[in-house]
Amino acid sequence: MVTGYDTEPCPPGSYSSKQGTEPPFRTYQAFVWALYKYFTSFKQELTTIERDLIGKDETVTLAGVLDRLSPHLAQIKVLHKVFCTGVAEVPPETPNVVRASHLLNTLYKAIIEYDSVGEASQQAVALLFSLWTETVRPYLEIVDEWIVHGHLFDPAKEFIIQRNKDVPVNHRDFWYATYTLYSISETVESEEKLSDAASGSSGGEQASRSQLTMVSFLKPVLKQIIMAGKSMQLLKNLDCKEAEQTDDAERKSLYTLFLESVQSRLRCRDDSPTDTVTEQQATKQSLIKMQSIVAQHLQMDDIHDPLLAINFARLYLEQSDFHERFSGGDVIVDRSSESVTCQTFELTLRSCLYPHIQKRYIECCGNLMTTLKKDYRLLEYLQAMRNYFLLEAGDTMYDFYTAIFDKVLEKESWQQLAFLNVQLQEAVGQRCPEDSSRLSIFLETIDPVRKKQPVNNLDGLTLSYKVPWPVDIVVSSECQRIYNQVFLLLLQIKWAKYSLDTLTFSGRSKEVKAKRLEGTPEEVKAKEPINQQIHRMFLLRVKLMHFVNSLHNYIVTRILHSTGLEFQHQVQEAKDLDQLIKIHYRYLSTIHDRCLLREKVSFVKEAIMKVLNLVLIFSDRWQVGFGAWKIGSIDKMESDFKNCHMFLVTILNKAVCRGSFPHLESLALSLMAGFEQC
Repeated sequence: MVTGYDTEPCPPGSYSSKQGTEPPFRTYQAFVWALYKYFTSFKQELTTIERDLIGKDETVTLAGVLDRLSPHLAQIKVLHKVFCTGVAEVPPETPNVVRASHLLNTLYKAIIEYDSVGEASQQAVALLFSLWTETVRPYLEIVDEWIVHGHLFDPAKEFIIQRNKDVPVNHRDFWYATYTLYSISETVESEEKLSDAASGSSGGEQASRSQLTMVSFLKPVLKQIIMAGKSMQLLKNLDCKEAEQTDDAERKSLYTLFLESVQSRLRCRDDSPTDTVTEQQATKQSLIKMQSIVAQHLQMDDIHDPLLAINFARLYLEQSDFHERFSGGDVIVDRSSESVTCQTFELTLRSCLYPHIQKRYIECCGNLMTTLKKDYRLLEYLQAMRNYFLLEAGDTMYDFYTAIFDKVLEKESWQQLAFLNVQLQEAVGQRCPEDSSRLSIFLETIDPVRKKQPVNNLDGLTLSYKVPWPVDIVVSSECQRIYNQVFLLLLQIKWAKYSLDTLTFSGRSKEVKAKRLEGTPEEVKAKEPINQQIHRMFLLRVKLMHFVNSLHNYIVTRILHSTGLEFQHQVQEAKDLDQLIKIHYRYLSTIHDRCLLREKVSFVKEAIMKVLNLVLIFSDRWQVGFGAWKIGSIDKMESDFKNCHMFLVTILNKAVCRGSFPHLESLALSLMAGFEQC
């Protein structure tokens, strides 16, 4: 009944299997050990009855013997039911992880069922709780080894979390793909493997065991266990001092702390006076006391089923080394509190087990966050991403992108990697030389159809920042892709703004005066419409500048700055690395949505791109001069801008009125102010 193979060596001080390459199924071993101790006490009772019969000191009747055995027979019936449901009825090909979970769940549900009855079944609760507490010992030992030493030791593959050894710790995908959480769905009756990092399904095997579910008692603290285990393993690999602070010689295991808390809870519920005991004596009080609580109190019907004897005998033989494993570490306690029962099992777990796991989770994850921020400059790298991709380092990035814009204005080619990287290195190297080696620029191949409009000439310009491990767990390649989308939009807005800001009035005024001096007064009078064209161009420039400046201010202040301040506060408050990853991704998702880059609002972005494209066309024609202009081109630009402006004002106002996009209110009001003068 034991399955699972693993060639991984046992950690120091742990149990080494004597069954060749087949590792011991420790959950079943613990269950057998609990039953073995019960039947040992039952055998002692039988021996006592046998001695009374042999001694013939008093008359012994069959009814008297049955009366003495009835409590034990009632207990055996409870054990028989649990054994049949939790072990005997499980198909032999079932994986160990499902067997262990199902056995623990069977005991868990039985305790909850009896516990809900009240005082009528408090002895049954105590019996089942004692059995569950023994059986759960290997699970808690696995959890303890993982969250304290960062080593998930599970040779029989019985734990619900299993290690994917194909992904090393120093890989950027370690946090996402290292561990797999196994569970069985009760509704669809299929086995599923859930990735704990993304909580997404990765496929599963079909099964018909709908009653087999993921171990229930760990669900409230499963996230903390996963986070603490992964954090501790990462800390061990980082060789940080915080990871070496645990001393096994003085440290109490999670199982020991759990037993001490349970015993303390039982003593608090006992109405009898509490004797003064030393701390060492209190530590020795544990599980066997709860097992003996119900030895003489159960009154149930007798049972006659050979299944229990046959299957338990087979299980006993297959787990024949359990005695060596469990007997050495067992604790002998007194049997004085027979009237004390578990009472509210879930509350017992909440007060006796979960706080110890929660405490370790806070320590591990807190140490990891401190190490990443202090020793691996996590906050500095996050700030660097905003400095360069979101242009928060304004003076540095201004030197870079204006060099590109000047090339465009001079009608020179700028799409050369050598030129782009030289400009980037010069701009960054002057102020942040440590980042110059990490930053680089690339030109991705773009479909020529997408570059029909001037504003699309910047498409394909991609910034790259080399983030070292383990910071690249947070700043992943997917995150850099989102950063680049915002980066491209900012460049396009900056390009349009720069094109309008560099236009001068002086050149156009001289051109007008020169034209006025040419020809006779009649000819000058005939050329009077030129002044109107120039006036219209000046007005259109101002309208375009108002639009671009409104959009620029909205993106830079309302979106990037305010959202960035909120993000910085959340980063400081993050308790574990998983939470930090989600905060960072949520931040990127927020600015991506609010910059109107989401597919659902692509029509709004298209209207904005039309205006930006119109700005570039306008700037180009302004530079050429009025002599090459036609009155129809001015009319078309004014008409196109008015249509796009009206469309955006209408759409944004509707969105603000619905309350679905409150952050757009400032942009809508600003564009509305400019629209009134169109």
